[in-house]
Amino acid sequence: MHRHPALAPRLSLAAAGFAWALSAGAATWQLDPDRSVVALLTHRAGVGARLAHDHLVVAPLAGVTLELDADRPEAARLTVAVRADALEIDAAAARARWGGRLAELGALAKGLEPVPEGDRAKVRAAMLGASQLDAARHPELRVELVSLARRGGDGDARPTPGWTARVRLTLRGKTIEKELAVRFELEAGELTAEALGEMRFTELGIEPYSTLLGAIRNDDLCHLFVALVARPEAPNPAAAKP
Repeated sequence: MHRHPALAPRLSLAAAGFAWALSAGAATWQLDPDRSVVALLTHRAGVGARLAHDHLVVAPLAGVTLELDADRPEAARLTVAVRADALEIDAAAARARWGGRLAELGALAKGLEPVPEGDRAKVRAAMLGASQLDAARHPELRVELVSLARRGGDGDARPTPGWTARVRLTLRGKTIEKELAVRFELEAGELTAEALGEMRFTELGIEPYSTLLGAIRNDDLCHLFVALVARPEAPNPAAAKP
């Protein structure tokens, strides 16, 4: 558990798939909301862990901006800027949609079962409270792509090694940088990307939530998960007129 072998260094770029028109430089890409997510996965711990839940915290996609030049993917720009009080916490649809994939990637032992509405309200209040995200004093959360770099060959004889994304997270007024394993495809004008990485609450100055003298608590370890499916935004004809 807490490993992600399915994100081992692999990259597939379909050379015949770039039939769409892109102007020079990076283009802004439009995310598919049904197949995209930026989420934080927390893990239950403590002797009473079976009575608790792993939690899935999802950022609204309206706060996500992606810019990419298909010829220079290493220059991609990704920014996530959202209000803490806009986070979607343990929504049934998101847990059902992404729990299985997170289990496949090794971030979970199994999928994510539904969380009762009453429990969701309590979790949200605790998560936004002063001891956790402290949304009242730190209303904005940010995730920014700092760099996207090719990995070494890693013993793979194929000519396209994997990639590593370095991201900068700003949460509760503290900023850290972490590395995520990335795999993506560009085919027939569509980008499909997936990244998973580990971090710890204490790196952000947050003591993991705990109750009942620690019998039920969150593990310090959590996962940042990004899945994106996108296409270049259509050019605005009016903007091209002199």
